Amino acid sequence: MKNINLNDLPNFDQLPIQNGAPPESSWGVFGENYALGCLNFLTPSGVVEAARLVQSGKVFRLDARIGFAKPPLFGRASVAHKVIPLGPLAHDDMLDQFNTQEGSQWDGLAHVGHARHRAFYNGVTVDQIRDGRNARLGTHHWADRFVGRGVLIDACGFRKTQGHPVNPFERDGYSLAELQGALQAQGTTLKPGTILLVRTGWMEAYERCTAEEKQAMAPFDKIRSIGIEPSRELVAWLWDSRVAAIGTDCPAVEPLPMEFGNEGLLHYRALPLLGLPLGELFVLAPLAEDCALDRRYEFMVVSAPLHVEGGVATPPNAVVIK
Repeated sequence: MKNINLNDLPNFDQLPIQNGAPPESSWGVFGENYALGCLNFLTPSGVVEAARLVQSGKVFRLDARIGFAKPPLFGRASVAHKVIPLGPLAHDDMLDQFNTQEGSQWDGLAHVGHARHRAFYNGVTVDQIRDGRNARLGTHHWADRFVGRGVLIDACGFRKTQGHPVNPFERDGYSLAELQGALQAQGTTLKPGTILLVRTGWMEAYERCTAEEKQAMAPFDKIRSIGIEPSRELVAWLWDSRVAAIGTDCPAVEPLPMEFGNEGLLHYRALPLLGLPLGELFVLAPLAEDCALDRRYEFMVVSAPLHVEGGVATPPNAVVIK
């Protein structure tokens, strides 16, 4: 782990730098460390700076409980937890059918490839992921790197203060102007290596739903969700701000339903082109409440991805420390 020279990195409008790479892609920017994607912006000096933000000792868990969505969203498998007796006074336990994306998650760089370019980040092919056991883009590369300065943008709270309603179950997007406006209102700035968290209001609204309402919205073709706009301008802002990863409390970061085949999807812009990890279904409401009380929207984030060779995605296993 070493500091990178941010002054040597291209701005978004200068991408790509590699011959034959797709437009607006960062292929080749990070050299041999491409498996980290934008996590390359997390540096030892950034970790030290993040540690200095710890003042109160408060800890906020970002992961929802495993199996929180009943039924699981998008038709994913239901996880089953079993307690296994080992003897008169001993036990193990087991998780059956555990899908690493059944709840809170970081999308890895092998999760979504670019449809037109027929490739994943840095030109990795589908055969290299499936036949090569995802050695090149596996989330195991992230296992000891996901630590740094975090910033919360309370987009949901900001919109409400502006007198505008928030309906988390409608296909709506927080604009770049709203995100920047919320940052300004909070008195917070982005710095290189920021792990950005955005509260949209979806998770807390989901938790208030009845069992029948959760059942109705679970299928992929039924779920509707607020998110952040998947615009070129927003992605350019994230790259030029050297954001290391972005996590939200909604199912897809961007609004649902998605317009598949549209190359402007945030999943296409972020994962296969920029190498920017996307976090979904994080628990952010308690953190937002505390940030509003002490007016401190920056903190240390520690995320320990599952150390699974070739992992496609991972629970964040993340905490905010204030």
